[in-house]
Amino acid sequence: MSLPILRGFTLVVDDDQNLVLEIESLQLPPLEEITEDFQPGGSDLQIQVAGLGVKALESPFKLKSHSPGVTGLFGGPPGVRRTFTGKKFVVDELDGTEHEHAIDMTGRLISIAEEEMSGGKASGYDHKIGSILNYSYMADGKVLHRFNFQSGGWMVRNGVPVNEGRRRVLFS
Repeated sequence: MSLPILRGFTLVVDDDQNLVLEIESLQLPPLEEITEDFQPGGSDLQIQVAGLGVKALESPFKLKSHSPGVTGLFGGPPGVRRTFTGKKFVVDELDGTEHEHAIDMTGRLISIAEEEMSGGKASGYDHKIGSILNYSYMADGKVLHRFNFQSGGWMVRNGVPVNEGRRRVLFS
């Protein structure tokens, strides 16, 4: 039995901008399958057909700062993406073991919105990383999920390599 509790997190941009003292929140990309509703002519029940792929990944984050080094990354020429690394430090409340989780993404800063300004309150910007072509989720050094668009999609799911035959046939 364990009770892992988040004890800290950060986002590192292009391997050189650590936002640890500016970041207020970070949501890692939700993994959501593409489904299609289907009701055969001879059935009273509709089902969701799954396994049709995964919806585009997006990762919103919020900074309590006015950092031109980050807001300046918005947009850019087609084909240019940046590396974003989210890191989490987790401690098990029951036995004190420490765990590190890291998420590497290659994508673009596709959205920036300044928060409403109010007297006497800190404000900053809401951001969104999108157009993600590469995604890896690691826990304690083990790859749990890896996606690479240029290699045809999922490479690792739940720590197990997948789609090796498909990549061999389609990309060799």
